[in-house]
Amino acid sequence: MAVTQTNVATPIDGEAGYARQLERDLAREASVELAPRQVAAVDDLSGHLPLGTRVYVPSIPGSAWRETVVACERLHADGMVAVPHLDARSVAHVAELDSRLNGLAEASVRELMLVAGDGKRPVGDFRDTLDILDSGALVEHGMTRVGIAGYPEGHPVVDPAALAVSLSRKLEYAAATGTEMWMVSQFAFQPEKVVSWLDAVRRTSDLLPVRVGMAGPARLKTVLAFAARCGVGASARALARRPSALRLLNNWTPDSMLQALARHRAASPASPLSGIHLFTFGGLPQTSRWLRDTAGVGTAHVVDFHDAKALGER
Repeated sequence: MAVTQTNVATPIDGEAGYARQLERDLAREASVELAPRQVAAVDDLSGHLPLGTRVYVPSIPGSAWRETVVACERLHADGMVAVPHLDARSVAHVAELDSRLNGLAEASVRELMLVAGDGKRPVGDFRDTLDILDSGALVEHGMTRVGIAGYPEGHPVVDPAALAVSLSRKLEYAAATGTEMWMVSQFAFQPEKVVSWLDAVRRTSDLLPVRVGMAGPARLKTVLAFAARCGVGASARALARRPSALRLLNNWTPDSMLQALARHRAASPASPLSGIHLFTFGGLPQTSRWLRDTAGVGTAHVVDFHDAKALGER
């Protein structure tokens, strides 16, 4: 579970130039989140994302698991690496869990994002992600690359002490099973809280890579709506009340968060920060343009970001 550092260039033009280079590096190596219907709506994903980009596929309430599998197959066909969400509370029993994992294996999926799910009550035997891990099914199916969720601004219903206990047990599981585990955070709006949270994660484990989630470019009202659904509405509303937010009423971009993360990485090379993860609330084309512009790539297709990414840390 060793941390793989983001590729960085030799500092140029002083501290400011170095931080700007780190911003470009983070943009080049970003992962993104696309719902199955978003994947299906794009003719060729390689026209929007670099080959080898990890695309996380959430399960949408009310949708069939087969839609997730089909999206994964499509992502692989277009040169991406699919990372589907496995929602614990939506799985009825061990037989269904085995069926889902078999489907992922047939789609050549080698890693997944393990989440509790949006349902207030489990549909069956699995109350949370720990129940999935304790079942032993992931190891039995050779699924030993597993992402877990983190919450820089706190969880809407789970207290910090319980989150800490859960993380400790997940790390114990990873060590005992040889699982490569990493964390992807919920998107947040207060850079200072994210940086403090990264420091806290490092104190818990200096071997856990973290991808910081960010709301991708979109209309501010759209971002606020998603924030309310995801339990970070108070933070988003505080952002919107700032005087500087008036100029963002039509468009939100995560530039300020990215800049803060780059400064943090420059000041703390041992940070668990391993990358950024974009929630595409404004759609894939808008997110793609922002990534291309931020990475400093002036081409029509972001496949020119860099060479195809190899399998490895996310």
